[in-house]
Amino acid sequence: MLTRRNLFKLGAVSGVTLLAIETFHASPEIPPAPDGLGHSFEILTPEDRGVLSKLTPVILAEALPESTEDRELAVKEVIVGWDIAVSGLPPLTQHEIRKLFSVLDSNFMLSLTPRLLTGVPGAWDDPSEIEFFLNTWRLSDPESLLTGNELRVGYMGMVEITMASWYANKRSWDFCGYAGPPVLY
Repeated sequence: MLTRRNLFKLGAVSGVTLLAIETFHASPEIPPAPDGLGHSFEILTPEDRGVLSKLTPVILAEALPESTEDRELAVKEVIVGWDIAVSGLPPLTQHEIRKLFSVLDSNFMLSLTPRLLTGVPGAWDDPSEIEFFLNTWRLSDPESLLTGNELRVGYMGMVEITMASWYANKRSWDFCGYAGPPVLY
């Protein structure tokens, strides 16, 4: 017979079991943060920069330079651009971006549930998994009871700031055939 006391015991055992599974579940490693090219970061944490170091090559794909060394430098410049762009946004928007990164940082407490709900990659080193995750967010159902429009808005924010950070960089202009801003005399 299920009594109130037994129901409380069952709830407590279930909670402890869930916490134990979460504690021992192998959370994926956040990639190491690249250096900031001498930039003092105001907004992005090392974890944020590590996640961006894996997202940026997937978002920008062929728009980045082909050589590995130039590609790594471009990714670092995009991350610096992210920090500069976000530091100029209103505090409420900065807070929303902070929440976005707390979901992307899958090492935070009770990370299994948010990862299952949002599809954050289990392997940040697998570009195909990252691309699948981004497409899942891009094509998410805005009327979902669990996530609503948040995934799509998160996707758009990540992509737009990444694109703006790259295309504001003079090194990207050759790729897209942009001669630069007009010179006023």
